[in-house]
Amino acid sequence: MKKILLSTLLSAFTLVFLSCSNDEDAITNASESQITGTWNLTALETKDGRSDTNFDGTSIPTTFTAVGKDFDTVVTFSENPNIVTSEGSYTTVITTTVMGETSTEEETGEDFFESDEWRLDGSILYFGTGDEEVGFTITELTDGKMSLRYEVDETVDFFGATTSVSATYNMTLTK
Repeated sequence: MKKILLSTLLSAFTLVFLSCSNDEDAITNASESQITGTWNLTALETKDGRSDTNFDGTSIPTTFTAVGKDFDTVVTFSENPNIVTSEGSYTTVITTTVMGETSTEEETGEDFFESDEWRLDGSILYFGTGDEEVGFTITELTDGKMSLRYEVDETVDFFGATTSVSATYNMTLTK
């Protein structure tokens, strides 16, 4: 039961990842030329993660965090066309508490971006196209560091259950 619940939550978590970002604390002077180039993924975390799954009138509240480690991922932003790709791997340590029981799992991730389009609109860096587009708020951008934040606050229906998810994702890339 626990594995099914965790799989359902992680699937819902992935689906929710397709919503919009909030632009509080955003920088105001980003330019495409600052983003173009090769970056290393150096930090990845999810904090304040909460979900509440309602299935047949039963509420299952969950809290979660995720922290990346063992980064060996290179992210390349090209222009004309604006394509982002990545190569390499990293590990994510996910800690979940469901009904008072805490578990920790490690998952290996590869190819963080799989040849997506990217575009910059003010302080928001968008990945993907159309309905699949996701916007990250740029919270820091220097010649050597780019910090991105993505905030989720969504409700999805998944296999007859309704899940509300909220979390803040942070990613850091360095040159």
